[in-house]
Amino acid sequence: MPQEESSATTAACATGFLNAMAAATYLVHKGVPFRKAHEKIGNAVRYCLDKGCELGDLSLDELRQFGDEFADDFFAAVTLEATLDCHDVIGGTARHRVREALAAAEQRGTALVDRYGSVTLDQPEAAHARA
Repeated sequence: MPQEESSATTAACATGFLNAMAAATYLVHKGVPFRKAHEKIGNAVRYCLDKGCELGDLSLDELRQFGDEFADDFFAAVTLEATLDCHDVIGGTARHRVREALAAAEQRGTALVDRYGSVTLDQPEAAHARA
């Protein structure tokens, strides 16, 4: 992926409240029941929409109107990296899980090529002829 395309993709991921679940998870780790955390973050997102900003753009004082649990560590919890890594389950978006899945897919692909030979993707009929 060209650098400018990668930068545009990264910038797009930093908008649109993709980090709302990470924000709710942050509150859960602070002892807030998930249902209440979801409500608090939903209210914060609504506030952001009215203000025209993202969750990470709010001041600590603004965040605290939604709950006393918010602290300075909130901002690190809603970065793109933290948002990806908070879903650390098999098949999740945690970066090390994605690397593991890519490595496993590469191994499966290599095993298939070893068994059946290579396939040219620009000629799909060739792949079907061997099936």
